[in-house]
Amino acid sequence: MRVYLLVDPRGWPAPLDPEFVNAILQPRLPAPLDVIAEEVGEAWFGALPREEAQVFILLTGALLPGWQQAVGSWLGPSHLLYVMYTDHLDPGDIRLLAQMTAMQPFPRAPFRVAQQNAAGLESAMHWMAGILQKTLAFAPSAPPVRTAPARWRHLPSNRQDAYYYPEQYSASLEGVAGYRMVAASHRGKTHAHQGTFREDAVAIGTTSHWNLMAVADGAGTAELARVGSNTAVIRAIEAMKEAMPPVPASEDVGRAIWAGLKSAYQALKAFAAENNVAVADLSTTLQLLVHWPQPQGCLLGVAHIGDGIVAAETLDGQYYLLTDPDTDPDDSSRTLFLTSGPLKQWMERTKVYQFDEPLDIVALMTDGLSGDLEPYTELLHTNLFEALRNRVLCYPLRQQEQALLSMISYDRRGSFDDRTLAVLSMA
Repeated sequence: MRVYLLVDPRGWPAPLDPEFVNAILQPRLPAPLDVIAEEVGEAWFGALPREEAQVFILLTGALLPGWQQAVGSWLGPSHLLYVMYTDHLDPGDIRLLAQMTAMQPFPRAPFRVAQQNAAGLESAMHWMAGILQKTLAFAPSAPPVRTAPARWRHLPSNRQDAYYYPEQYSASLEGVAGYRMVAASHRGKTHAHQGTFREDAVAIGTTSHWNLMAVADGAGTAELARVGSNTAVIRAIEAMKEAMPPVPASEDVGRAIWAGLKSAYQALKAFAAENNVAVADLSTTLQLLVHWPQPQGCLLGVAHIGDGIVAAETLDGQYYLLTDPDTDPDDSSRTLFLTSGPLKQWMERTKVYQFDEPLDIVALMTDGLSGDLEPYTELLHTNLFEALRNRVLCYPLRQQEQALLSMISYDRRGSFDDRTLAVLSMA
């Protein structure tokens, strides 16, 4: 199978030679590869080769009508297509390209070239080299033989347990005003090694005006942490739905957040009393969000008890940390939980933000993920928001669930905890 690199230079701010782009690619490959580098124009789909080929294309200008039919009839087992693109392309076209190429033997979502300069080309060629290494047979040099002890097991949790929860969970939902929600939760390495339960939980919901999300992280020392976290997010979403009047006003956003906190808190207290267990056995953090799109901008209600973060990014790439993880004032090494004290102490945690511009992405996450994104000033935009756009949100909604699970199931040295991420994004 021949490899093609097609470059459409129309929207690039400087002359863009395909051979120059190929020269950036070659050092990133494990061995030299004969890549046919060619320049294409607005009718690039007419230049797709008829022979068996793996085609990588860098698109920098708006797509002409008719490309969908041409690409759809060309794609097949002997014709593979991988797309790199700049912001000159319509997001709807990118989603269509993602959907059309998602069923390839080695699927990869279209790659957004965020910087139209040498750094952007280097990132794109690094992405292309990673695909080529997996899809083509390179002859690697023999690695040194090294014997290492096995460290991490993957033991299933007890399916017969009365409070069994699956090791992974995902959900997606069409929201209001053209927004979508997708969420995923993944059991961490420590629980997999010990054969214990995933203790994170997530739930999403919608009303006629609002998009709703809830994320929780059960305490590792609590016997029924998984019950506490799942009960909290489910009851909070239900309560926030019920709290919306037929014609909501801005003050109803804060009231709904408080209703969610109150209902989750009372549900844990009731479970403990009914089952004769200590409330501490249900300890969990809790993050809640109500998103109300407006004609200009939005209202965003949040509450946050415990660790993890809630973050948002606007269309122009400005990000906001909307809450701060908190710890016990008497012991900074301990986090706070929903039932750490009386309910009334959380009333001040209810906040409502008004944004004068739409939010592109809002994300709620537990500390198993937020801890890997520190320092936020360096990693939040690239390792979270850009990763979501390039690896998750470009897919059709139902496929976003598996893509998000894959994204948060990475292996990183020193990262052992459950990871949970709920994402609200513009469709």
